Amino acid sequence: MPKVSSHDKSDLYHPLSKVTCYLWGSMNNKPSIDELEDGSAYEKVLTLPYDDLAPFVISGLRTLTLPMMLIWTVTIVSAALTLFLWPRSGGTPEHPGILTGLVAGLILIPLLLVPLHEMLHLIPFRLAGARDIRVGADLRQGIVYVTAHRFVAGLNLFAVVALIPFLVITAAMGAVMFFVPPWWQWVLTLALLAHTTMCAGDAALLGHLGQYRGRKVYTWDDADKKEAYFYASKIT
Repeated sequence: MPKVSSHDKSDLYHPLSKVTCYLWGSMNNKPSIDELEDGSAYEKVLTLPYDDLAPFVISGLRTLTLPMMLIWTVTIVSAALTLFLWPRSGGTPEHPGILTGLVAGLILIPLLLVPLHEMLHLIPFRLAGARDIRVGADLRQGIVYVTAHRFVAGLNLFAVVALIPFLVITAAMGAVMFFVPPWWQWVLTLALLAHTTMCAGDAALLGHLGQYRGRKVYTWDDADKKEAYFYASKIT
């Protein structure tokens, strides 16, 4: 076991170091791809081609997993707030109009959030040691994704990767709403609604991993083949 110097020990109390240790801790005893593939201790429970992500997400919308229920809760709350805050008049500098708000909240702000959303996916992968991280898009399915090529991730790491953009951006927009005029509050509820739907794929994937209760679960992607693989430890 490598020794930790006194300087290194003090670094563990830094918040970023704690996050890094948590992510590394979830990876220390992870199996290799060969160990997952040999079938002695783990079974492959899903092969998911990137081309099938949209149908997978749509089917996941009907599942009552904790991540998906979180998505549905924020979706319903943001939709209700959108209706409650819907502007009654327009044409002033403080209230540029309904059409302008719809375009800003449902198109412009969500598009501006895409790079931040994907960067927040990328950071936990990087902290956990992944180096071949790729960003891609499938315009036919309307998705943008971050993948760590041939990097094995367990449930803890995958949960952080999947949820951190949703949690950070939702919290940030919720906080900003307290400090802006009513028209902007309405626009931000629209943006929150749009961004939450963008997170449905992450929730569906995490929900699938979480359904194998009591079993160790892992996943890795082959970015060249554009496929994701999911494994669960065999029941003994």
